[in-house]
Amino acid sequence: MLALRVANMVLALGTGFASAQTWQMDEFMIGGWGGPVDEVTAKAFVDAGFNACMGKVEHLELCRAHGLKAILFDATPEFAREHQGDEAIWGYYVQDEPKPEQFVEAGQRLAAFQEADPTHPGYINLMSWMPIANYFEAVPARFLSYDYYQWWWGTANHFTQLAAYRQGALDAKVPLICWVEANADKRYEWGEAGAGYLPDNKAKLRQSVFTALAYGMKGIQWFTTGLVFNQDGSLTESGKDVQAINASLRMLGPILIRLRSDAVWQTEPLPLAGEPLPAAGPVATESPDLVIGSLVDDADRSRYLLVVNRAVDRAQLADVTLRGLSAGAERLDLHTGRWRDLGRPAEDGTLRTELRLDAGDGKLLRVR
Repeated sequence: MLALRVANMVLALGTGFASAQTWQMDEFMIGGWGGPVDEVTAKAFVDAGFNACMGKVEHLELCRAHGLKAILFDATPEFAREHQGDEAIWGYYVQDEPKPEQFVEAGQRLAAFQEADPTHPGYINLMSWMPIANYFEAVPARFLSYDYYQWWWGTANHFTQLAAYRQGALDAKVPLICWVEANADKRYEWGEAGAGYLPDNKAKLRQSVFTALAYGMKGIQWFTTGLVFNQDGSLTESGKDVQAINASLRMLGPILIRLRSDAVWQTEPLPLAGEPLPAAGPVATESPDLVIGSLVDDADRSRYLLVVNRAVDRAQLADVTLRGLSAGAERLDLHTGRWRDLGRPAEDGTLRTELRLDAGDGKLLRVR
């Protein structure tokens, strides 16, 4: 183990990933509350599509062997100093859901980790109604993470929180990640009898994830992995849904991680905090219950549109007109990872297309 740590340090220094360089999020996170404790559970995490987890230092080598990046619950700043550049570490857990009066102290502990190891961030997650501006005044956070479990706590504020945290992350110029409940049955949250698997579970989880992606999310964290896996490492019924959604995230993640959220629009009926499509914007549609995220690659100024069916009780064929095109548009096939041509625009730069969207599902378009 010592030889491996030394090798990691040499590699980090040799590639410029040294203590003088700060962490940047360059991989979409697919994580969860919990982590593997043996070979069986480690394989289960990988097979379910996770690339990150939360666990103890004693399980770091297990995570490394299976290509998982760990947020370590019990690391110290001294440990962090010795593990600069360690590719098996995602970050160091500091606190979950601190209250505003705890921000300063949490920020001090986070800063100690990041001073000891600038190549990994300290990890803090916020409860959704915390004051974001006050948080960044006290905490030198390198990303913004929050939880709002709409199927457990109520759907009314889902988009309100997405809009607020999207803006908070943009203002602070940091990546945004969020937590999603790993089973939509709210009886799990409140400890009520009869909790199980709902018929619309997959649609609800998918809607939570794809609407979050439309708002510029750079990571999805599932709460908890105890709802994803049975004790023997096999998938629960809801875990099978999580696995399918993670497969889509594996296709989308390498693209989304490099994009900046430019705007988010919704079609009628508008939810709280929903912004309507601009009259002269790049998209026109009369289809209801859509969330449309506009995402930009600042490296080449290319534009992407993530079109999501907000409804969880029905699929729909969305009729969408794209405007201002010069070359055309493509749709990402989430099964193959290939871009499918949607055709060339008319002389006025418009292109009409129909998108078949399952309940809660989304399609990523690249417009040119």
